[in-house]
Amino acid sequence: MSETTVRCSFTFNVEHNKLLEQLKTKTGKEKKQLIREAVQLALSKGLAPAQYRWIDKNHRIYVVDLPGEDAQKAKKLWKGRLTPLAVSGIIAMIEEQGLRRPEVTPEEIQRLRESLEKIFENVRVMDQGFAKKEAPRHVTDNTSAVRAVKATLLQLVRELEFFKKGTEADRKRFRESIDPMEIGYITSLLKALFDEDGFQRWILATEFTMGKGNARR
Repeated sequence: MSETTVRCSFTFNVEHNKLLEQLKTKTGKEKKQLIREAVQLALSKGLAPAQYRWIDKNHRIYVVDLPGEDAQKAKKLWKGRLTPLAVSGIIAMIEEQGLRRPEVTPEEIQRLRESLEKIFENVRVMDQGFAKKEAPRHVTDNTSAVRAVKATLLQLVRELEFFKKGTEADRKRFRESIDPMEIGYITSLLKALFDEDGFQRWILATEFTMGKGNARR
């Protein structure tokens, strides 16, 4: 009697698809088979679904027949979060095979550099728009810097309160008008500032990326 299977859809970012390409080259197995094995490995090792930023372009969709027992177990444990679970398994398989995660390409570095430059410019424009009494533009010491940041955060909270209490249309306009890359940069920097070790890693990664981008000029 053949094993019952369930047809499931997996949507991977470009980075995850590159990992599948590496595994395919190393093992000679098809990607769908690798995805099945990744889910099974994640379940057997008790791995949690991977957390990563979703990139809504250049993604790849695979329809894979999973053993019914695996699909049911994943649904019970992780509420059907199959793709993040598969990504955890894929990363574990990469490590088991002694492979390295693909390096960032020069093109990707350039795109990141351009995005960062845009963020820096937008943040500069935002800073110029704040009232001097609330957020001094010229910061000369850590005391005035802290005071300026606190005033800026207070102003931001007041402005965001409108969208918190507003309509769905208001929040839609917010999403259409605000670049999520700006939010990601600011929140990652604020989080890093509360952990010195984490900040050093953050600044090193930022300088490394910007440095490689400048080297291409």
